[in-house]
Amino acid sequence: MQQIVVEARSLQHSYGGVQAVRGMDIGVGQGEMIGLIGPNGAGKSTVIECISGCVRGFSGQILLYGVDISKWSTFKIARAGLLRTFQTPRLFRRMSVLSNLMLAAEQGTVEGMGSTLLGKWRRRDAERLSQCLDVLDRFGLRAIADNAASDLSGGQERLVELCRILLSKPKVVLLDEPFAGVSPENRHRLAEAIGELRASGSTLLMVEHRLEWVERLCDRVVVMAQGREIAAGAMDEIRANEEVVLSYLGTKSHPLPSTTEGKGA
Repeated sequence: MQQIVVEARSLQHSYGGVQAVRGMDIGVGQGEMIGLIGPNGAGKSTVIECISGCVRGFSGQILLYGVDISKWSTFKIARAGLLRTFQTPRLFRRMSVLSNLMLAAEQGTVEGMGSTLLGKWRRRDAERLSQCLDVLDRFGLRAIADNAASDLSGGQERLVELCRILLSKPKVVLLDEPFAGVSPENRHRLAEAIGELRASGSTLLMVEHRLEWVERLCDRVVVMAQGREIAAGAMDEIRANEEVVLSYLGTKSHPLPSTTEGKGA
């Protein structure tokens, strides 16, 4: 039986009297990637916010490897190996791309006094630099290594954010609309980076409107509407589900489009 790595149980959360999530249950197994889709206001990003500790005041439980992390700080959750991306990438904008990656590669590294006196930190810094440059090469970013993060395009920002996560070696990654506003070329590079996260053993939950990428990358799909799950399964099953099509388009007479951006997604 597949181990459930991250799980939300009976999750509920409201904003100013509006109930965004209504008793949501979702679990992601070891090494699995689940796509979380649904129209605007469905509660998808709120689920991500609750699981990552970015919002408080929700009811229900968030479990990581069976441990209740519902009241943990975002810092403690991140230190436990659960990381997330944001709809707007959060980089150190005054720092270079390479410096952003070096910081990620250093996470979780604590140099002892003995190592410092023996000069081992130099060797470890050299190793981290090599790792960062290798990642930049793999995703076509080496030419902008010295550019300030503030100078990047939206797609480049998302790639750098994913590269930082790769270097942090996370156990769980929550992806919040990684393909939104990204050029076709960078979409393929993003997909490669997500594929590397999976290959490294990470467990992933992705909110995304571009359904072609959900279909390509995810093992299964969970559909939300009005704060609750309305369907789950493979994408071909989801496309044929009348309740899902109705929730997106307001009619049962058309197939679900490959992207739901601008259509109440």
